[in-house]
Amino acid sequence: MGNGVDLRMLANNGGSVVISDYGAHLLRWAPAGQADVVWTPSTWHIEAGKSLGGGVPICFPWFGPGFAHGKQLALNPSHGFARLRRWALDEGSFDDSHIRYVLDSQQLNDNEVPWFDDEPGAQFHAVYDVQTGNALTMSLTVTNTGTAPMSYEAALHSYLHVGDVSGAQLVGLQGATYLDATEEGFPPKTQDAQVVTFGEQPVNRVYYSDARLELRDDMLGRAIHISRTGSPQTVVWNPGADGDNMSYTKPGEWRGFVAVEAAVCRDRIVTLGPGESHVISQTLSVGSL
Repeated sequence: MGNGVDLRMLANNGGSVVISDYGAHLLRWAPAGQADVVWTPSTWHIEAGKSLGGGVPICFPWFGPGFAHGKQLALNPSHGFARLRRWALDEGSFDDSHIRYVLDSQQLNDNEVPWFDDEPGAQFHAVYDVQTGNALTMSLTVTNTGTAPMSYEAALHSYLHVGDVSGAQLVGLQGATYLDATEEGFPPKTQDAQVVTFGEQPVNRVYYSDARLELRDDMLGRAIHISRTGSPQTVVWNPGADGDNMSYTKPGEWRGFVAVEAAVCRDRIVTLGPGESHVISQTLSVGSL
């Protein structure tokens, strides 16, 4: 694909995956006999130093502009540097159903590590595992390899393909508290309705929930089942009509996805002591309505 970036394919009787060494960015997952579940825009391309659109970018070691000590930061690039780096492929792990990538702080420059001024000893070893078949499981394991505590945010920013957002409903979050990122100050609210719906208005929420979810799609006649571990939060996002201004999509393509993300961010930031690890994972599968 140019720029020295390799795309890897995993294919078996259960389905197929396409993933890029650049960012360890999963670009496609389609179960056998199904339309793609992971959404990627028609105009995606790989360009060094820039993030790929859609798919499942790995947000690490911060989410958005970063958050620590009770306040939002202004870190760049947005969502961290992991999605802008070539991850090392563990070739011994690569077969038709599994792939593993590694990103180590030793690969980074002094301007990237540490990312918090008050954690000068931050060092890490991150491992990303993808297992595919009838279901897709993505797991990010971060280990503190330094001699002092380190903190980080992370998310598996999964763009899920729907026929049209106006016919999509996310079930399983009723009663959960969420932060509304479409309003100044991220005011906390409660999900009173049984379902989260989408349309012309943007939806950008950090739910305090690790419940199993179901993304029902009337147009494609299916339900995407979503479960997470190690993730006390779920980010739900669709830009609405503002998506026509996104740089990596054509007008109207925002109607084809809902992002549902396993996350540890803001006041749920992870702090690891030396030698400690934390894992977040997200599993997707498909069923009928």
